[in-house]
Amino acid sequence: MPLEAIAINRLDAPLIKKPTREHELSERLQAMYDADDAHPSGSEVLSIIKQGFGRGQTLYVGMFNDKPIAAVACFDDGQTNAKRLQYLTVHPQNKGRAIDAKFIKLVYDAEIKKGVREFVPVDTDIHRIMSEYELLRVKD
Repeated sequence: MPLEAIAINRLDAPLIKKPTREHELSERLQAMYDADDAHPSGSEVLSIIKQGFGRGQTLYVGMFNDKPIAAVACFDDGQTNAKRLQYLTVHPQNKGRAIDAKFIKLVYDAEIKKGVREFVPVDTDIHRIMSEYELLRVKD
């Protein structure tokens, strides 16, 4: 099964087909952020994301073999047509495999289909990926 980027707007979204615990998705996401030194603690990041959900924001979760292996927030400031991509994380066992680049491209493609034409990569890694793949400006 290939990597998928699935947009969610709540942390109890039914992404895991056979969860073993009630809050398994949220727990796995928090563990990924906890293991990522580029971000605050997982609970802090998920708190920010939950606040974003209340304003209609989105979290993309990278799913592979029924497991979340990546995540990135896609925020809209409500003032421009740009989307801010931030809080990119990849499961530690998948680092160094270019999962981050493939995942960002999947998120980019999904947002383009929704009509987004400009992206603001907040994190250094996202900016590097989007620059390398020339994804910062959409050519009409």
